[in-house]
Amino acid sequence: MTGSPDMQPTLPDTSPKGTTLNWATAEDAYHLINGLLAQVTAANELIVLMATLLGESQLERVVETPQWAEYQAVRRRLEQLQTDLEKFSAAMQRLAADQPDIASEGG
Repeated sequence: MTGSPDMQPTLPDTSPKGTTLNWATAEDAYHLINGLLAQVTAANELIVLMATLLGESQLERVVETPQWAEYQAVRRRLEQLQTDLEKFSAAMQRLAADQPDIASEGG
């Protein structure tokens, strides 16, 4: 990396406002996304458990609700984001490799 040693590397500017993403902001975003994904995973597992405990007759009533339709729509959108999440994760790994203190700690 060129420039002064105290400059933080930035991701390429692709935002419409012309702002760059520094390491600290990128790391915060990465942790937020991972936290949200953990929440979604836990909620999905809870839904599977509850569906199992409800039984088929009660489950039929649940899946006919607007809330279930919204849940399914959001779940499908999240699945579609998987590729973007993988690209973001790879970009974060590249950024981490450029951080001497991060790279020496093992990530």
